[in-house]
Amino acid sequence: MSSRTVLRVAAAQAKVSNVLAENLTGILGVLDREARREVDLVVFPEAALSGYGVQLGALRAPGEWPAIEAALQSVAEAAQRLRLWVALGCDAWDGGAWVNRVFVYNDAGELAAHYDKVHLTGDDARCYRPGRRDVSFDLRGVRVGLQICYDVRFPEGCRALLDQGVRLVLHPFCAVGSGTWKLPVLAAHLRSRAAENGVFVVAANAAGPLQMVVSQIIDPDGLVLAAANQDRVEVIEANLDLDHVQHLGIRDDYLTRYRYPLS
Repeated sequence: MSSRTVLRVAAAQAKVSNVLAENLTGILGVLDREARREVDLVVFPEAALSGYGVQLGALRAPGEWPAIEAALQSVAEAAQRLRLWVALGCDAWDGGAWVNRVFVYNDAGELAAHYDKVHLTGDDARCYRPGRRDVSFDLRGVRVGLQICYDVRFPEGCRALLDQGVRLVLHPFCAVGSGTWKLPVLAAHLRSRAAENGVFVVAANAAGPLQMVVSQIIDPDGLVLAAANQDRVEVIEANLDLDHVQHLGIRDDYLTRYRYPLS
């Protein structure tokens, strides 16, 4: 019997609206379908459950948080029932401010980790308090890191995750609505983060309209294993052979030879 570590992952390029019940129904439907396909982990877009605060046109009211919490509990219960890991973007009310957060539930329905978006766009900064730390967690012996959307522009965050032993990075986006010139730019960032750090990347974006990046799964060489179609509701899947991951301490390449700042 092979002892290799293989994870079957899915990135859900889902419709993200500002209607909580609509988003929840779509998310639960995806989880039911992916469980039947024996997927280990499903990654959803940024703010997939709550809707993206930036797109509301006004600051989200704190009174919305109890309903969002109840919806999160429904997702946790589905993760337990279906024996799935779930990474889900959702606005969260924390310490008197909204944060742009990704929640990770394990296959027992427990909160395994959460990460608040560190790098905020100008629009983000009017809605959210920035996160303060890089976050990773253990998934069946695999160290997994979390990023959100604009974080991809800053290589230092992914490198910090590498120093935590991360072999897989999950990257939700809600990059839609304009700026389709960014398609090759953001795709290049994702492939660079994978290749320069020797990690797998699973990126899930909202399903348009006018996506700035399509959902995709990338291997440690920067090669695309699976990619969604532009502006389409779609779930992509791939099997990740974690023994293929190459990172610091495993191979003698430019990552081990060049550490910045140079002395």
